[in-house]
Amino acid sequence: MAKIAVDARPLSIPTTGIGRYTLAVLERMLSSEHHWYLYSHQPLLVDFESLPNVTVRSANIQKGSLSTFFAQMVFPLWAWKDDVDLFWSPRHHLPLCLGRSISKVLTIHDLVWQRFPKTMSRLGLQLERLLMPQGVKLADSVIAVSEATANELRQSFPSCAEKIVTIYEAPFLEVSEVPGPPGEYFLFVGTIEPRKNLKRLLEAYSLYRERVTDPLPLKICGGKGWGMPELKGKVQELDLEESVEILGYITDDQLPKLYREARALLIPSLYEGFGLPIVEAYSQGTPVLTANRGAMAEVAGDAAVTVNPDSTAEIAHALAVLTQDLERVSELQFSALRRAGEFSWDKAAAETLSVIESALNRAR
Repeated sequence: MAKIAVDARPLSIPTTGIGRYTLAVLERMLSSEHHWYLYSHQPLLVDFESLPNVTVRSANIQKGSLSTFFAQMVFPLWAWKDDVDLFWSPRHHLPLCLGRSISKVLTIHDLVWQRFPKTMSRLGLQLERLLMPQGVKLADSVIAVSEATANELRQSFPSCAEKIVTIYEAPFLEVSEVPGPPGEYFLFVGTIEPRKNLKRLLEAYSLYRERVTDPLPLKICGGKGWGMPELKGKVQELDLEESVEILGYITDDQLPKLYREARALLIPSLYEGFGLPIVEAYSQGTPVLTANRGAMAEVAGDAAVTVNPDSTAEIAHALAVLTQDLERVSELQFSALRRAGEFSWDKAAAETLSVIESALNRAR
């Protein structure tokens, strides 16, 4: 039995992608023989303290901007006090002052700070630039959530290439047994920000409406990223108010129905570290239109319509195909469900635990 500490800060903040990832993997690993120490700058939103092999240590630092400073200063002290054998961070950064005897595992979800730095807050960008490179170098093993992200890490940190492994994420929604009838609208799910390529998607959608007799409406769902004002302005500019509905943030309970009743999910992003909406749409038997590059093409496999995300004409043509070719849509629905079955949180947790235990064994 080993003592394993976890940066559990993502579990103290509601509705974050990394928080959902951390919970999905961690709650499955807790059935192992190890004792787990969960560290956070503020109280966790999930109750783990009733479990006999879990110790929770948290403060009450409500100011998010102090979270990283607290973790860097206090987590090493807690780890020393608890005499932990390994520290796992599911969120890009490691405490830099952890003892040398402590093994370290780090999960990287994307390299947005390198690829699209302008989409980040100034503080977030500075922290990534400062802490991710050092964390990757300090870690005994680095987990990437896609092979595309793993390759980016190898290119950026070639000396660390041998310790990088890929472990896929999975849908948070229960996988449907059979697809439903073809849906009657297109759907976008994601944060409203420039790298999601919504401006070009709207231009392509406008072009599609000019070419198709009975175009389908478009529903846009997602948290209010800093691209929301520009998005609304673009809808007005293209005179799409009657056919584009901006729904805002959608809860997990609402997502399955939205996916199932959509003709296709549209995610022609310029960059993703994994592309979770792709596998979530697949889990409901919903076809996907996505970019023909990077993690999106990798995760989509052969079950999606892939396009050049820089080509308005290519996106518009794909929308027309998804509207008019119902036989193709049906094929994509069944392919989506088959592909969804290849992603599993049980598998992701087992592989993560294997990486952790391998790091522990190497240290002995």
